[in-house]
Amino acid sequence: MITNRIGVQFGWNAKNSAYQNIKAQRARLANFASSRQSTVAALGSALTGAVTSQISGMANIAAQKAVTRLSAQIKAATAARDQQLADAQSTLMATQSAYNSSSLANVSNGGSVNIAT
Repeated sequence: MITNRIGVQFGWNAKNSAYQNIKAQRARLANFASSRQSTVAALGSALTGAVTSQISGMANIAAQKAVTRLSAQIKAATAARDQQLADAQSTLMATQSAYNSSSLANVSNGGSVNIAT
């Protein structure tokens, strides 16, 4: 009687031989292992996808920060160049004004020439 209850708990059929019961138990274990293996594979795939998405997101954030930093550097360089151009232009205009306000220019032999038109 005790063996009968134990057999029922393990899913053995008392009408089958021990070999058939062990064979059936191995098949059930193989099915169980296969289903757990597919579950683990799906979980691994999901985790891999999550990590890939996180890495991709971090790469996008890093790229955006780099673009922002480079954009700021370009703006600063452009502003400095524009200031240099403005300074050069004002120096040129001041020089032209001074040159135009003078009606005489000294030449190398010590004489002067009227350059006003």
